[in-house]
Amino acid sequence: MNIMNPERAEAAPGPGTAGFFVGTAVVSALCWFALGAESVLNPGAADFRDALVLVPWLLLGATMVGVHLAQRHRSGLTGPAGLAGALSGTLLATAGNTGLILGSDTLLVLAFPVGPLLFSAGMLALGIATYRAGVLPRHAGVLIASSQPLMVGLGLALSPWVPLHPHGGYSGGLWHGVTMTAVALALVGAARRPSRD
Repeated sequence: MNIMNPERAEAAPGPGTAGFFVGTAVVSALCWFALGAESVLNPGAADFRDALVLVPWLLLGATMVGVHLAQRHRSGLTGPAGLAGALSGTLLATAGNTGLILGSDTLLVLAFPVGPLLFSAGMLALGIATYRAGVLPRHAGVLIASSQPLMVGLGLALSPWVPLHPHGGYSGGLWHGVTMTAVALALVGAARRPSRD
């Protein structure tokens, strides 16, 4: 711990930790791109996608922990609140999707709308905190804040060619791939840059 500046000791994760979260972002991005592309190329609903989506979805949530750790010394209360919302939404939607996979209608309300709405609100707050903190590039904050609505928007934009389904289609997930790619690059840049604090 830095005795002269105790806050500085908590400023940013070390290179190993930063590397881990860059890795979660990269794998999440690749999975979102693969799942989205597969949904576009085979536009029918497919139950196996409801299981596969859990991989990039959970990695996206894990990556947001890395975003928070990189900027927690500058994100105020909005950062932790946003992270809590995003992670709660991630876990609720995961429980809902697990129920869908197991054939239980009881948890479907968690898969939609409860989980995604809480996730969206959390991502909005975390994106605002990221933008304000200035540790990561501001465009990363904008992408984090808008990722879920833009993912839905992309799915709607592609709907004339890739029909929408209640589940089993993830063409809009391509946008989460864009966001995770930008976040990975932002985390790499933040890890290489000396702290301004």
